[in-house]
Amino acid sequence: MTYTEFEVIIMDSEIPQSLYEKVIGQQVLAYVEALRAEKLLASVESEALKLLSEIKAILDDDAIEDPECFRRIDAHCQRLLVKGH
Repeated sequence: MTYTEFEVIIMDSEIPQSLYEKVIGQQVLAYVEALRAEKLLASVESEALKLLSEIKAILDDDAIEDPECFRRIDAHCQRLLVKGH
């Protein structure tokens, strides 16, 4: 079993890992709370508009000959998977 440098530091000290986890968690929360809601909303909206643009491009692609739209639906699903949705 190999240990990361962080794990070795924890094991060699008298400070329990749970304390490190709590401090790191607090730092992450402080960072997230410091982000302005408007900035987060703008980022989400921007990503949504990009995805809608990609979906429109798929719908407008006349090279996809697919009367039942199975290929178009598959293309949409692939875009969503790539985006992590």
